[in-house]
Amino acid sequence: MKPFRKRFKKVTVNGFRFHCVINEFFRNESVSFRVYPHNTKTTFFEVFFSWEESWYYNLNLPDTCSTLIKYAIENGWVYNQEKQQMSIRQGDFLRKLIELPD
Repeated sequence: MKPFRKRFKKVTVNGFRFHCVINEFFRNESVSFRVYPHNTKTTFFEVFFSWEESWYYNLNLPDTCSTLIKYAIENGWVYNQEKQQMSIRQGDFLRKLIELPD
């Protein structure tokens, strides 16, 4: 059974620390993954997954968090500047694109 809660992770990618927030609260329409650089709350990357798709992988694993952060950086997210926000409203395509681990 999938737990329904908000979780927090700290991950280091390329020597830079990030703070991840995974929201799997059952009242939400989707599962959200949001990541902030350790030094600011105005810059973030967020992606939303459907509940059905979120059963295929564990967003709480450090490898999965790192993979999503690297994808965002490679696709234009500037994490080391203030007020740089990137959002993907329907991220189900990412499972196959970046091969998220189970």
